Amino acid sequence: MEGRKILQWGLGVLVVLIIIGYSFFVLNDFIRGPRIVITSPKSGFSTTTPIIVISGKTIHANNLTINDAVTPVDLEGNFRSQLILAPGYNIMKIIAEDNYARRAEKTVEIVLVVPEEVSATSSLTIEAGINFVSVPGCYPGYIFSIVSGKRCPQ
Repeated sequence: MEGRKILQWGLGVLVVLIIIGYSFFVLNDFIRGPRIVITSPKSGFSTTTPIIVISGKTIHANNLTINDAVTPVDLEGNFRSQLILAPGYNIMKIIAEDNYARRAEKTVEIVLVVPEEVSATSSLTIEAGINFVSVPGCYPGYIFSIVSGKRCPQ
């Protein structure tokens, strides 16, 4: 009779442990909240190109913002966004939020190195020989200034 009671208790404990384990397995992602995985660029990246593409994946997030601008996310959670860098040190803040207002936040730090032969204060010369006062952040071939967003002289 004692062996039977021990077996019943053992099976009861095993069933409870299975239920708790399965519940944890199912609710693990819910408990952890939203997550962000940035695939490119890595933080600390240095570039001479003023336009970069930030891409990555969100897990269990409904809303994604990069520098306070809403960014679309596909059904698998992948995102991709182009950003214009200012000369020097730039910080991009990526925030993911779920239905329960839980947030995940990541920052990416990037340095835009401006080539020495082209500076933000240089003047542009058109083939006719006319000098235009430069708009800061206008480089040869750019339509808009990467600093002010104004149209560059053509």
